Amino acid sequence: MKHLKPFNIFEAVIMPSKIEDDSNVNSFESAIEFGQRNDFDVVEYDEFYNSLGDADKRTAPPRRGVPFFALFNPVRGKAMFVLSDPNAARFIPNFKEIMLDIIGHERVHQEQSVRKGFVDYSLPSPLDRKVYFSNKEEVMAFSFTIANGLSKMNRSLETAMRELDVPFNPRSAMRPAEHTMLWSDIKRYCDEKTIKRYRKYIYLYLEKIFN
Repeated sequence: MKHLKPFNIFEAVIMPSKIEDDSNVNSFESAIEFGQRNDFDVVEYDEFYNSLGDADKRTAPPRRGVPFFALFNPVRGKAMFVLSDPNAARFIPNFKEIMLDIIGHERVHQEQSVRKGFVDYSLPSPLDRKVYFSNKEEVMAFSFTIANGLSKMNRSLETAMRELDVPFNPRSAMRPAEHTMLWSDIKRYCDEKTIKRYRKYIYLYLEKIFN
């Protein structure tokens, strides 16, 4: 028994709780109400930006570029979904499913903050991709994102892990899934040690999803 490695609670993957709410989300107002019922905030860009400190404002996502994004808000202690374009909920197909996938990622961060008891927290900057993707908290959260995407396109853990190893073809006529492009970026920017950590977490998440 002396050769067994002690279990580390900070290494155990965090499975965000599933939201069981069949309400329609097809407008900014309905998105706000959906968030209120399920313990996350939905705000417009200005409210998000004005809530940041000076350091975080310098690396905040621009208003133009993406219609929505999300983050863990350490002041509120919960996920925040930001709509740069308030009309996105009305015009983007499968908006609710996309929103729930993103909120799942941020709820991993929410539980990480509980585990570690953050006192001083700053948002990780996505501008330096290597640093961003190698951040230990992001490794776990992005592993959930990838495993969640794989689980929707595969029927078993084994086939999902095989798909993970299929090379990404940027010349393909078909648009690849978001988790495929994400995994391609991670492999491009991260060292082998970090990639192995991703693979371990992805496998553990798939175990939980397919259990």
